[in-house]
Amino acid sequence: MSLTLAQLYSEEIETSKKRKSSNRKNVQTKLISIPNIQNANILVNFPLSKDDYIFVLYGEIICVGRVIALYFEGYNNHCYTDEPITDLIDVSYISLHVYLPIHLDLFSDILKEGCCLLTHNLASNIIYHIDKSGVLIDGNILKLLGDEKKYFDYFSRNDVIQKIIF
Repeated sequence: MSLTLAQLYSEEIETSKKRKSSNRKNVQTKLISIPNIQNANILVNFPLSKDDYIFVLYGEIICVGRVIALYFEGYNNHCYTDEPITDLIDVSYISLHVYLPIHLDLFSDILKEGCCLLTHNLASNIIYHIDKSGVLIDGNILKLLGDEKKYFDYFSRNDVIQKIIF
């Protein structure tokens, strides 16, 4: 999925550059720089660990998930690990505390039924690893700050979601 997103993002960057080089006076959407999109921003110098935050696909909605546990596949089983993950390929599935979008950059972890959403997701549902400094928690409300807010705006676009799903 990350590779598909990276390809879509690269195509949009190229299109944006071509539009800038032409002399048209059309209003253009400015694309922000999204670092390490090809590997979901999971790197040796920015590993994924417990209590980190990610954008995750839940059904057809992009949500924010707080990592509860990480698992890798070994001996035909899923094995829990406390070790930071530096490559998405190393993850077989992930346990998350999910925050659903409620308005713009605000998310809630409380469902209509009054309970929290805890899930086990496949690694393929991970969209992008975000910095903890870009997340503010106040009670049951999560607010995205800075670049993380811009990243979410990009990933939650309908055309991007459709590309992820299909």
